[in-house]
Amino acid sequence: MPHKYMFSIMRSNLLSICFLLLCSTVSVAQVNDAGLWTSINLEKKITKKIAVDLSQEFRFNENISELGSFFTEISAQYKLHKNLSIGAGYRFINKRELDDSYEKRHRMLFDLNAKEKFSKIAVSARIRFQSQYSGVNTSENGKVPDNYLRTKLSLKYDFEKRYLPYVSAETFFHLNNPDGILFDNYRVSFGIEYEFTKRSDIQLGYLIDREVQVSNPWTSYITTIAYNYRF
Repeated sequence: MPHKYMFSIMRSNLLSICFLLLCSTVSVAQVNDAGLWTSINLEKKITKKIAVDLSQEFRFNENISELGSFFTEISAQYKLHKNLSIGAGYRFINKRELDDSYEKRHRMLFDLNAKEKFSKIAVSARIRFQSQYSGVNTSENGKVPDNYLRTKLSLKYDFEKRYLPYVSAETFFHLNNPDGILFDNYRVSFGIEYEFTKRSDIQLGYLIDREVQVSNPWTSYITTIAYNYRF
């Protein structure tokens, strides 16, 4: 089954990330920061197989002292099977620059999602291709996109009706890097989801966002708050 093959790939990536977490503790040239990501996510089911999403997110950095970026994203998903779906979306980003202005960025997203439940543990996997344009009108390379392949594995445990702890790991591969395909970033997160109703929930989490394979890698330690509502 395609979704079981995806889970095998995700498991290998998760083990690789755990190894990198252990190894990276000996790194000496790192830039650290604390951040806060807040978001509101709305989902509307059009049919049994089609759903659309609208998200608004604000990301604070520099020890939560400035708004580093904010974006609006719209996407749609189509269910191929009860455990398999595809999706596509567009994200309009405002990214803070050194002069405190905000650069406009445009990102296209294409997803393949799989999920499976084992007793009280829900496992989900996502493979995402993204293409982002930065500085379209201000840079010589503005019309050349940065293309990434991202793989993400998430586990959620339903030990009570309303409380669902979760953990996830994600890898980033820069596909059109001048030196070839480069694994240059990963994220590990954990937290808890609280369901107000069947339609709404809030997620409180902590995320480690770490750059790798560069001379001065940065690491961000981020608190995340997300409110989700389904129509």
